Amino acid sequence: MAITPLDRMLEYKMHLLADSRQPRVFAAWWQDLTTAAFSAWFIGGLILDVNAHARGWAESFFTWWHLAFYTGFAATAAWIAWVLVRAHRREGRTGMAAVPHGYGPAIIGIPLFLVSGIADMIWHELLGIETNLDIFFSPSHLGLAAAGILITLAPWLSAWRRETLSVEPEPIPIEARLAAPALSLGFLVASLVLFLNYLVPFTRTPHETGMGLSGHGFFDSGPVAGIVFTTVLVLALAVFATGRFRLPLGFFTVVFAYPCIMAGAFTGFANGAYVWVLLLAGAWLDFLVWLIRPELRRRRDLIVLAGAWSLPVWAAFMIATGAASGHWPAAEIGLGAPVVAAAVGCLFMLVVQPEHRDAVRPTPAEPSPFDDVIARAKAMTANREQQ
Repeated sequence: MAITPLDRMLEYKMHLLADSRQPRVFAAWWQDLTTAAFSAWFIGGLILDVNAHARGWAESFFTWWHLAFYTGFAATAAWIAWVLVRAHRREGRTGMAAVPHGYGPAIIGIPLFLVSGIADMIWHELLGIETNLDIFFSPSHLGLAAAGILITLAPWLSAWRRETLSVEPEPIPIEARLAAPALSLGFLVASLVLFLNYLVPFTRTPHETGMGLSGHGFFDSGPVAGIVFTTVLVLALAVFATGRFRLPLGFFTVVFAYPCIMAGAFTGFANGAYVWVLLLAGAWLDFLVWLIRPELRRRRDLIVLAGAWSLPVWAAFMIATGAASGHWPAAEIGLGAPVVAAAVGCLFMLVVQPEHRDAVRPTPAEPSPFDDVIARAKAMTANREQQ
């Protein structure tokens, strides 16, 4: 039987899928940054789609915001495919040997996104467009969300894998090395802000929150529950990131950038006050991480981080609510909710780092600025007692 060109093409494709068993390598920092840049286009298209829903613009599958979303996906997928082709052409890598560390989930996410995108188009044409809470539970939308997260997390997983294997970092400034992972982690948080919006108070308008917390007609427990949930989410993010990396100042500000825009897009940017509070919350978390160094995993530091982040952030949230809407939260809620959030945050930190009296506490080689502040305070107290 004669071998046709189709047979040769299929044979070549099977050859590409077979693992060449070469040790996998890491993507260069600029490759991770390029992946993050294309992912910014990808998630930016999603933000445009969310904004269109919030403003009530005419909706169908064929819109310019859907075009931005799907072309962003196509560009990101094409770039990742080029990384694999480049590894094959330069070093003859095939199969998983051609996939850089951390990019394996993206290889799963790309076909999952294609299948979910087709399913979403069919769903919209047959069953119509979702307009309310049902948007965030549509099977096709959940498939798109899972696929998008798998794709855009590649730079973060790449950095995480490098730390896990104790691979020598590239000789570049740490700010440049962790820029792509910070953006990547921000895309994950932005997706959580979108699909868990009913638990994130920043996705509401100040008027809606003010009316619910001031008791005009009724009290709405949703914002208060969201305050507690968001506190745990942010503290878990801080523990998660600092547990693996020594982070540069500004890391969490970058992480919070896309979630801020996503929270604003959810209301058509009618909640500008909350967008600024959320961005400043990221900057404040940056400062506290630099000051306290929670990566040392001392209970005192973790509890101070929880309280020092929660109290001013949620106090600012309450002030922004009243100032922007004219409906100030009831005094008990305005004063008590930040305290409750801080208490829950401290309890969360106790679970993260329980007391072990029999354990030997390591002495850090580089004390945190917070340690220096405590030492100076103790010295001043001792001097006063002597006088």
